[in-house]
Amino acid sequence: MSKNILFLKDSEINDWLIDGFSQKKIDLTFFGIDKGTQMLNQHRFKRIIYLHFGYLVLSIKGLFKSKRDDIIICYLDVLALYVFISSKIFMKRRNIIVINVMFNDNNDIVTRIKYKLFKWMLNSKKIYPCVTSIELQMYYNKLFDFHNKSFELVHDCYGRLENFKRSYTEGDGYVFCGGTNGRDWDTLVRVASILPSIKFVIVGPKKETLGKKYPSNIRYYHNISFNKFQLLMEKSSICALPLNTEAPAGLIVLYTAGLMSKPVVTTNNVTMREYIDSGENGFLIERNDYRSFADKLSFIMEDKEYRMNLGISLHEKVNRLGSPQNFIENIIKIVDKIKDENITYKLIIVIFEEVVLMLFI
Repeated sequence: MSKNILFLKDSEINDWLIDGFSQKKIDLTFFGIDKGTQMLNQHRFKRIIYLHFGYLVLSIKGLFKSKRDDIIICYLDVLALYVFISSKIFMKRRNIIVINVMFNDNNDIVTRIKYKLFKWMLNSKKIYPCVTSIELQMYYNKLFDFHNKSFELVHDCYGRLENFKRSYTEGDGYVFCGGTNGRDWDTLVRVASILPSIKFVIVGPKKETLGKKYPSNIRYYHNISFNKFQLLMEKSSICALPLNTEAPAGLIVLYTAGLMSKPVVTTNNVTMREYIDSGENGFLIERNDYRSFADKLSFIMEDKEYRMNLGISLHEKVNRLGSPQNFIENIIKIVDKIKDENITYKLIIVIFEEVVLMLFI
């Protein structure tokens, strides 16, 4: 019996996903969540509750719309966690592909609980986790104390961000930094303070993210629209991405910067090393080294030709690694792997039954 394949996404289902799998003649059933503009305007805590309730409902829906040993693809690791826990509660056996495992190793009670749950999920033989860089597999094996858990390499996909592809332009001469998860805001403020002649445009999650006082060369925004965020990045000359985690934070911003042909200066970690070739399409700086971070920003800003070459090079790499075609092909490989494993397992069972019959007849 052929397996059904369900694709659960933590937001709306995009045309590039549907078209991409259709072109490959892969029959999937898609389920998504309509977040709506009203939810985005709610307080952060209410948004979190709303989203997680949506994840729970979506996971149970996917579970009961599928049958034993079907394949459920989850576009978000937390969504996959809900599917996994629900499958244990309702005793439903499913193969679960977890796209982009993203774990921040913080020292707080929420992270400790999440660690236990993630380790439980990732240790299951029915879980097929994906990472966005080769080094993350080794990092997570060490972090979760696995002997040699297999993680599939699936680079993030820029998807609908393709609409923001741009040829190189010099921009308005300022450094852009924006986002929420894993940003090292303290380092960024220090960088801006020792580069008073360079303007910084920063978009953060909350009004107080940078504190009450920050350098006058920073123009700070929060709670702005997606289109405004993209416009501010498009008009910039360099994208700064200081991070405080090894997890794959900042990839959407990195991809957007690459599509817009903006050079990126970011933190040297296991994720960013997959995308940034230091000196060729941006720079990797050691965590907390704000002086080196500032030096590279200043150096790139002063050399227009070099800045252009960095931006064009990152544009080419993001186009290659993050294309919808590349993403979909990698997912199909995992689906085929699951199907082959199940065929092998059933063959072993049949052989075992034959041997047992021969012994007792």
